[in-house]
Amino acid sequence: MNDATTHLSVASGVDASVASGVDASVASGVDASVASGADAAGSAAQAPRKVARKGLREQAADMRGRFGALPTRQRWLVAGTLAVLGWLVADELVWAPARAWAAESERIEQALDRGARRESTVTTDLRRSVATFGPVALPGPAANGREELARAIDDVLRKHKVGGYSYEARTGQRVKDADAGILGSAIDRLQAEVKFEAKAEDLPKVIADLESNPVIDGITSLRIDKNEQTRKITVQATIEAWVQSAGGRGGR
Repeated sequence: MNDATTHLSVASGVDASVASGVDASVASGVDASVASGADAAGSAAQAPRKVARKGLREQAADMRGRFGALPTRQRWLVAGTLAVLGWLVADELVWAPARAWAAESERIEQALDRGARRESTVTTDLRRSVATFGPVALPGPAANGREELARAIDDVLRKHKVGGYSYEARTGQRVKDADAGILGSAIDRLQAEVKFEAKAEDLPKVIADLESNPVIDGITSLRIDKNEQTRKITVQATIEAWVQSAGGRGGR
């Protein structure tokens, strides 16, 4: 009797322990699977959705649909605004350059007309001079003439390493030649008195460069003396440049 009781108690204890272990494992497994499923659902909910971009045709169709859905008054307002913007863009990008080209063509046409009228007044001697010496360069304005003449003389003398020269500028008599009238309403002479010393072998090169400078119109006076002490040539020259008279004053 005691042995049967002992076996019964042992069996009941074993069954209870097995049953509790199975229940605990099943519960933990269910809880873990539920928790992992909830975490996966939360991460999926937090992940941003990728929205497909619409093509140009779809966007255009969408815009047409929105425009068609507007009331009639608002559609007219939008159409008028777009028309004004289009006109402004066309005026800035198309019509403004066209007006500039038209103005430039008018200036060129007027210049050609002036040239044709002046050609009828050109004398035969002037034509021969141009054919012999080349095209005539128009005189520059008087405001810059004095500075340009001084710079041209200084460049030539520096080129030939002539130092210690003296320079004095003045305004000479107005050009009264009839052919000079085609160059401007009034032409003044700018004259520079220059005195310097140079070696005998360098002097011809200095004079040639001064005469060929486009700013200088001529050397109207040239005096040469030999310096016995330095064995150099002392040169005193009157260098002339023509400029358009400031203000177009009358003849002197």
